[in-house]
This record gives sequence, structure tokens and C-alpha cells, in this order.
Amino acid sequence: MALELKLRRADRVYKPADVIDGCIIITTTSPISYQGIKIVLTGTATLQPSLRSVGVLESLYTSIKPIQLLNKSVQVDSTGKFNPGSNEIPFHLTLDGSKGGFGGSLPDTYHGAYVNIQYVLSAEVSRGYMLKNLSGSVEIILESSRGKIPRLPGPSLFVYFYITQDTQKHSLLPSIRSGGFRVTGRVMTHCCLTEPVVGELTVEHAAVSIRSIDLTLLRTESITLNDRMVSETTEVQATQVADGDVCRGLSLPIYLILPRLLTCPTLSFGSFSLEFGLAITITFEAEISKFHAQSDSTTPKEWVINNLSILLVMWLILLCLNFVGDTLR
Repeated sequence: MALELKLRRADRVYKPADVIDGCIIITTTSPISYQGIKIVLTGTATLQPSLRSVGVLESLYTSIKPIQLLNKSVQVDSTGKFNPGSNEIPFHLTLDGSKGGFGGSLPDTYHGAYVNIQYVLSAEVSRGYMLKNLSGSVEIILESSRGKIPRLPGPSLFVYFYITQDTQKHSLLPSIRSGGFRVTGRVMTHCCLTEPVVGELTVEHAAVSIRSIDLTLLRTESITLNDRMVSETTEVQATQVADGDVCRGLSLPIYLILPRLLTCPTLSFGSFSLEFGLAITITFEAEISKFHAQSDSTTPKEWVINNLSILLVMWLILLCLNFVGDTLR
């Protein structure tokens, strides 16, 4: 005997107030009776602070109870009997996001390093006393609706930046510091999760040849633990903007596609918050770079230039997520 949940939408993406419909497929080789079929939709936010933030000893006795965001059940059928072979039982359930346990709304699905927001649809067939129940589950992807997109103050959604030898806080090789460099550009900081982060970058001057320019998407997950906020920044993905020594004065496009399940609208809740940022890394072709791989953690950092992170504020429109009021600019 086996139970399978099959949803009508193949991508499993839903918005608040959508109807989740599909069928429960029961496969059996002999007739079996049941005393009830139930569909349950649950949403939870799981918080797990990193060992670097709280320490090994504190993590042994510190546990954070998952936050329940949604719990809704629907009785599909009361009693009946399955025939041998494949049996399909249709069901439907309305996803009412306004009744979520998250300040009146439901946050989007998010899979992070220390914060996970997950919605699971499960089905259970009760077979009676002394008989094992049949169960199955599938994760659905929740994305906010279009109607709550905030009106952003100010005429521009871009932030302008510049990188020079004077903006760096760590030591630089004499050849880089004496010759100097200047990189300018702009990048979008308010963006939609279904659209790329766009911008441009220009190397105005650099005395030393450039090896590569990379763009890194960062996430900062903050958790309230014992009356204090514990934050951890991790890398989501890295995208190379340029490979090799680029022409001076040439505008290079920035085009970063966001991974859906690893990002979500910027939000701030009582017990946790999520923020996203960008870091631009410029690697020079100094002599020291010939003896170390760029990804080697032991590589001396004198030939790697990092600018300050740029805060991103993300929301969803059209077919994707919507960012509500707790934006950090």
C-alpha cells in the first residue's frame, strides 16, 4: 500500500487566498477499509543559531521552539473502502494567508542557513484500531500576492558607489596603493525576486592589471536568543562580472539572477529578521596572486579588494512575492 499527494499545479507555487487542489492517490493490492481521510496544511519557521554565534556549550542547552505560522485541516471523507489498484480522491483547500500567525500575514517560503520558513501539505488515511495509518506529504511554495507592494520614497531605486585604495581598511600591496585605482558604478537596491538585480560598473583607473571582478549575494539572518540578537552573514551565490583586465572607462553591466528558495522579501519579525546585501570583490594580477588560488582561504588578502556591502530590499510582484511594511533601507 502507498499514498501519494498529487497537486494540480506542477510548480507547487501558491499565493494567499489561492485554492490548493489535487488528488490523493492510494495504491493497494487488496481491498482496505478506512475511517477517515484528512488534509492538513502546516507552516513553521525553524530557527537554529550558528555555533559561531552562541558557542558549543550554549548550543547544548539552548533550543528554540519552531514558530507555528499556519495550521489548517480539512476532512476529505469520513468512511469508505479502497478497491485493489489505484484509487484517486480529489480534495481542495483554501489558503487563507490573512489568518496566519505572523502579524496577520504569512511570510514567503525561505530556505536559509539558520532560518527556514516551510509550508507542508500532508494527507492521512485513518484505518482504525491496531492498523497502521497511511500518510504522505509534499512541500508547497508560498509567494505573497501583488496587492501589497509598497510605494517607495524617493525617485531612484539605485545606490551609487565608488571603490578606491582609500576606502579599504586592510593593508594593500605597495604597487596597488602607489598606482591607485578607482571603480565606480550603481546597483539596484529595491528589487523584485522574479527579476534580476541590475546595475553597472566602470573601472575608471587601475595601475595594476585586474584579474577578475565578482559580485556576491549575501544574507544576514538574525535570531533573538536570551534577550539578545544573534546575527550571522553567509554567502548565497557568487557571480563573475568580468574575467581578465577590463578596458578602462568601459561600463560593465551587472545582471544577477536571484535564487528563489534561497531568498525572500526582506522582513523583520519579533524573533528573527532577514536581510540581503551585495559585496563587490576586485582581484588584481599582483605577483602574489600567481602562487595562490583565488578561492584558497589561506591566500594573503593584500591583492583582494572588497567594498562595503550594499543593502538590498526585495519584494515580489506579478507572479511572485510581495514585500510588506518591515523594510530596512
